[in-house]
Amino acid sequence: MNRMVPRRPLPYVLYGLLTMAGVGLAACDKVPLVAPAGTVITLVSSTNVLPINGSTDLVAVLIENGTTGTGTGGATTGSAGTAVHNGTLVSFTTSLGTIEPAEARTHNGRVTVKLTADGRSGRATITAFSGSAKQTLEVVIGAAAAERVAVTASPSQLGANGGQAVVSARVEDVNGNPLTGVPVAFTTTAGILSAGFGLTGESGVATVTLSTTAEATVTASAGGKTGTATVRLRPRSGVTLSAPTGVFVGAPAIFQVTVAAGSDFSSVVIQFGDGSSRDLGALSASTTVAYTYSDVDTFPVRVVGIDRDGAVTNHGTDVAIIGFSPAMTCNPPSGALGFVTTCTVTGVPTTVEIDRYEWNFNGENTITSGPSQSHAFRARGERPVTVTIVPRRGPSHTRQAVVTVT
Repeated sequence: MNRMVPRRPLPYVLYGLLTMAGVGLAACDKVPLVAPAGTVITLVSSTNVLPINGSTDLVAVLIENGTTGTGTGGATTGSAGTAVHNGTLVSFTTSLGTIEPAEARTHNGRVTVKLTADGRSGRATITAFSGSAKQTLEVVIGAAAAERVAVTASPSQLGANGGQAVVSARVEDVNGNPLTGVPVAFTTTAGILSAGFGLTGESGVATVTLSTTAEATVTASAGGKTGTATVRLRPRSGVTLSAPTGVFVGAPAIFQVTVAAGSDFSSVVIQFGDGSSRDLGALSASTTVAYTYSDVDTFPVRVVGIDRDGAVTNHGTDVAIIGFSPAMTCNPPSGALGFVTTCTVTGVPTTVEIDRYEWNFNGENTITSGPSQSHAFRARGERPVTVTIVPRRGPSHTRQAVVTVT
């Protein structure tokens, strides 16, 4: 009675005949052993995102009458069926990058090869096949995995004269994970970038340096996604000066120093035009400055400010200092021996600070702080009275009168 003998796939029958016939493995290599019909391939990559200069292991598991599938992370799930014979040839192709080796033989139903990126971004379609069994897997390389580009600048604001800022672009996938080895293109609306391209590191960040003297917006692009960051300049600090009019010599001149809104000076100095100056220190608000001149003249006054960024701004104006002419009268101007006369100085501006009045009544001297002084003469005749008006600042003035004693 004829018994039914299960039919084995031709490659395995051939492999068995060659083995029984004593044909060596070298001869077997001439007739590659491929997977029998009904074999399924599970293809797994250790990662589904690859830098443009990276590589990843690909694992193919061949099971007769198994369950097909693909995956990442390097793990495979066992399925019902029998692993194909050791030495079964599996071939690999990819649409991007290279696979080494392109062919491999199974051991315990498994082969491992390596996919290496070639510097290009895109989606690599990997195919593993043996006999009629076939499976594909997609690995995203470089910028193709980018879902968003987050751009920041440090510092985000420069001084009024500009400067440098470090611009960082973080490239992330759809889950917010950083992408390594992704090329990023940088452009700017103003200034100069240290490089037009950068490659993300392990943290998914690529950086360039911006040098600018104007407000600039930097755009970073990766895989069709873009992000921007704007670097602004602080407003230039401004200061102006106004001078009073009709200022008498010896009287305080009140200057108004006006600081523009948003200004931040580390030093402000006012120069009075007569060789004197005053440091107002750090100044961020308007103020007044009083100064008393000792001479009659027109003086050029200037204020110079240096802000915290080192920018210098200044403004100037002129102030005219005018003189005054005091007078002295004695009342009564004459009288009998022993009468009392009172002498008074007039014509001194109220704004002028007087230090003292030096009186001389016919050789008798006295000093007062006020503009009037009384005196009784002890001899007949025309008696001279002299007064010297001494201001705290500015020139002195001397006036004389004559009192007649009968």
